Amino acid sequence: MKTRLFMCFLVALMPFMALAQTKNTVSEVKDYREIDGKIVISCLVNGEEADFVLDLAGQSAILPEYVEKLKIAPDSRGRIPYNGFQYKKVLVTKTVSINSISFGNSAFANGMAVFVLDNEPYLRELGVAGIMGGSLFRNVVLTIDSRRKKITMSQPYRPTYMKLDHRISAKLLQGSGMECQVMIDGMAFSCILDTWTNGLVEFNESDFARLKSAKGDVVSISTGYAKALESSQTKNIEQCDFVREAFKNVSVPMNPSLVRSVLGAGILKYGILSLDYLRQTVYFQPFDLGEVKDDVIENHVVVESGKMNDITGAYFREHIHDYMKGTDFIFKGDKPVVIDFWASWCGPCMKLLPVMEQLAAKYKDQVIFLKVNADKEKELCNKFNISALPTLFFLPVNGKPIVEIGAAPTTYEKIIEQLLK
Repeated sequence: MKTRLFMCFLVALMPFMALAQTKNTVSEVKDYREIDGKIVISCLVNGEEADFVLDLAGQSAILPEYVEKLKIAPDSRGRIPYNGFQYKKVLVTKTVSINSISFGNSAFANGMAVFVLDNEPYLRELGVAGIMGGSLFRNVVLTIDSRRKKITMSQPYRPTYMKLDHRISAKLLQGSGMECQVMIDGMAFSCILDTWTNGLVEFNESDFARLKSAKGDVVSISTGYAKALESSQTKNIEQCDFVREAFKNVSVPMNPSLVRSVLGAGILKYGILSLDYLRQTVYFQPFDLGEVKDDVIENHVVVESGKMNDITGAYFREHIHDYMKGTDFIFKGDKPVVIDFWASWCGPCMKLLPVMEQLAAKYKDQVIFLKVNADKEKELCNKFNISALPTLFFLPVNGKPIVEIGAAPTTYEKIIEQLLK
C-alpha cells in the first residue's frame, strides 16, 4: 500500500519537477545559414572566423588549406582513438589539434582533435572550412529550429518549449553519433541522426533489404561529402514513425556508402529537434505545437565610473569593438578603458581584483574600468586568443589596445598615466 501511494505521489510530482528543471534552463541562441540544404554555422577557430557544415553523424574535420589559414600547427597531432570517420566513407590524411574553437559561449573546446580531409571539392564549392560534428556540443542540449534558422544551446536541460512527452531514448555512439529508433511500416530500425543527408531517411544495404515495399521514386543520395546524385534504388513505404509523428508515403533510398542507416535533415522540415547528449535523449515536435520562446537571460550592463564593471561579449561588441565584423580594432570611446580578463580559479586574478578596484576609484571620471569573466565569455576570449590570466587590455581613445599579461599593478598604473597624457 505504501509503495503504491509513493508511486502515485511521484507521478503527481512529475509536472512540477519538469517545471523546476526548465525554469533553471539557460539558453544561448545562434543563427545559422543554409547553403544547398546544408546547415552552416560560423565558428571561431584560434580567433579566426570560419564556416562549417554541421553534420551530427560526422567527425569534425577541415580542408587541408585551412590548417594554415586557421593558425593550426600542422604537426600538432590530434588524439582520436580511430583512424577515420566512423559512419561514412570519407578520406582523411591525418589529425591535428585546434588550440581553441567556439560556437558562441556554450560550445567551446581547447585542444580539440580534428581530421584533415583529403580532397572534397563540394565542400570548397559550398565555401566552408570543413565539417563540424557533434563532439563540440556534448555538454549542451542542442536544438535546431529550421523555421527560424536558429540553433539553441541550453544547459542543463532542454528549452522550455520542448515538450517532455515528445521524446525518445537514444544511444550515444563513439564519435558523438546519436542513434535512435525509427519505425518503418511497423518494423523498428536503428538510425543515426545525420544533418548532412537532405532526405528524411536513407538506409544501408542490410536495412534496405528488410523493407518489403514496392519500388519508390527517384531521390538524391550522397557518398561521403560529395555532391548528391540520383538513386533509383528506392522503396516506397506507407508510414515512417519518429517520436510521436507519422510521415506518410516516403521514398527510402538505399545508400551503399552508409555504415549505418540515417535519419536525415529532412526531419527538420517538419519540426524542432533537440539532442540531449548527457541524458542520451532526443526530443522532436511539430513547429506549431506550442509557443517558441527562448530561455535567454538578458544581460543588462550598467557601467559606473569609479568601479570595476562586469561586461559581456555583447557589451564589448556594442561599446568597445565589434570583433565579428573583421575590421581593425580601433577603440572609439571618449575615455580610456581598462579591461581585466579574469577567472575565479585564477589565484593571481583574485589577488589583483581588489587592487583594480582601488585604481578604478583613484581614476574615477577619467578612466573606465571593466572586467570580463573568462569562464563565461568563451567566444570573446577565443577571438583575442586569451589563454593566460589575468590579461589586461588598456584602450586609448582612438587607438589600439595595449595588452599586458600577469598581475603587475605598478606597471598598470604607469600605462594608465600614459593613456591620460
